[in-house]
Amino acid sequence: MERSFKDDKRMFQKKLVDIMEKTKDSFMIQNEEASVKYYEAELKQLSESLMKSISGGTFFVPGGHSLYLEARNKFKQDYKLVPRKGVKANQVLQSFLQSQAGVEEAILQADQALTDADKAMAAECAKKDAAKREQELLREKQNEEEQKMEVQERSFKENLAQVQEKMDRERENLRREQETMLEHKLKMQKELLTEGSKKEAEALSKEIDQLKEGIQTTEKSFNISDVLDMMSMALIAVLPGAYKVLGMGLKLISDRKKGAEKPY
Repeated sequence: MERSFKDDKRMFQKKLVDIMEKTKDSFMIQNEEASVKYYEAELKQLSESLMKSISGGTFFVPGGHSLYLEARNKFKQDYKLVPRKGVKANQVLQSFLQSQAGVEEAILQADQALTDADKAMAAECAKKDAAKREQELLREKQNEEEQKMEVQERSFKENLAQVQEKMDRERENLRREQETMLEHKLKMQKELLTEGSKKEAEALSKEIDQLKEGIQTTEKSFNISDVLDMMSMALIAVLPGAYKVLGMGLKLISDRKKGAEKPY
């Protein structure tokens, strides 16, 4: 036995140490490989929701980069809660995050592009809304102006009817007075001629002619259509914009009244 285990040069001890070192290295390699596989499996399971959101386009929207960072941070927090932490846990995580760098950059670029597009679209919508509102305000103002003009036209027509009635009444009264005076003068002239007062009868002829002329003047005196003509010309000359329509309307009413006054 003493001869068998005699190891003066420690050759056996060296071989034993070498074998142990190789066994240790092999075990560590196997342990690391097992650790990597374990954490890769855990990571794959935990990242499944994140990867589905990426492939489904969840983050390719305005503000998508913030949504992506929020989802990624949740995944990282969940990964830290995985039990049996080993030496390769952080290495597996960092490797995964590095593999997602290109995806994150694409999401960021899409976010910026879509956000800019949304801003431009929002600005265009605001511009269209402002133009639409301006048109509505213009229509409202136009409607108000038209209503005012309708009220003014209605009031004018009512006043016009009253003026027409008053003028007709005054003209008729004046004509009757003139005709009564004419009848009286003609009667006086006839009586003078009967009595033989030819000179006095001839003197009345001048008064009779003046009365006849006065009656004709009264019949042709200023009528409402003449008043309308003058008013319409004045309104068209001085009123701005849409109000000129009022003057043109008066002219149309005047022309119609003149047509109605012409004998058939």
